[in-house]
Amino acid sequence: MGKKICFSFLMFLLSFSVYHPYVCAENDRIIHPVLSPDCIVSEYREKGSAHQVLLAANTDNSYDEDSSDDIDDLDDELMQDFEDSSATQSVADPLYYFNYAMYSFNDFLYFAAIKPVSQGYKAVTPVIVRKGVRNFFHNLLFPVRFVSNLLQGRVVNAGREVEIFVINSTIGFLGFARIAQDQFDLQTSDEDLGQTLGSYSIGNGFYLVLPVLGPSTLRDAIGRVGDYFLNPVTYVEPWELSTGIKAYDSINTTSFHIGDYEAIKKASIDPYQAIKNAYIQHRAKQVENRE
Repeated sequence: MGKKICFSFLMFLLSFSVYHPYVCAENDRIIHPVLSPDCIVSEYREKGSAHQVLLAANTDNSYDEDSSDDIDDLDDELMQDFEDSSATQSVADPLYYFNYAMYSFNDFLYFAAIKPVSQGYKAVTPVIVRKGVRNFFHNLLFPVRFVSNLLQGRVVNAGREVEIFVINSTIGFLGFARIAQDQFDLQTSDEDLGQTLGSYSIGNGFYLVLPVLGPSTLRDAIGRVGDYFLNPVTYVEPWELSTGIKAYDSINTTSFHIGDYEAIKKASIDPYQAIKNAYIQHRAKQVENRE
């Protein structure tokens, strides 16, 4: 019953957003990414867990700090490439007030509950155990990656996912050890249904911040519904146990990234805008980087 209620609420939210965007609109705000396309993105969770925050930093080390050239003298071609990249990643934010409310709620939840619990968990749990748990849950999401690759016609990658899953689930002790990646040099493709929709040239739709789940778009939110049903933990009974397992996965993952969210808030004039832009650019690069 709990699963049905959560699913019904999500579908109602998506339907409301599609047919009545003007209710929460603020002049049909548009996202214009301000971060460099070359960025490092750190995620608080693996796909499907409860909290995500992105931290981006420029990785171009070719800039000469001793140079006295003004920024206006930057290479025209480089600037043009960036402008073209930004233009293709513009995403509407018509639900600004709703999104900002959800961002504020998630922000409160992080500092009031997620961070303290993660700090306590980190203090009493050895790193090797936390890494093993992270590997286990990543291995458990094999169905999401496998189906996503198949739907994109990436048969070779789908076969590789099967190989990785079999190796890690057997000699990798149910996935707690990354034998396939570390010993056989097999790498997962980390695909999801949101990326699959993007591979079919389906646009983002509009920006959306989900309670607890964090930043998303209409397209990615629909993809998450599919990911939800492909996640084996979803079918654990009773639903309270399933929810608890996912919460534990989130706490374990967050324990590796305590301080990232604080850093982006401290470095940003507008953390909401920074996280929004970073998320849109990160997802755009995931869709574009096809093999």
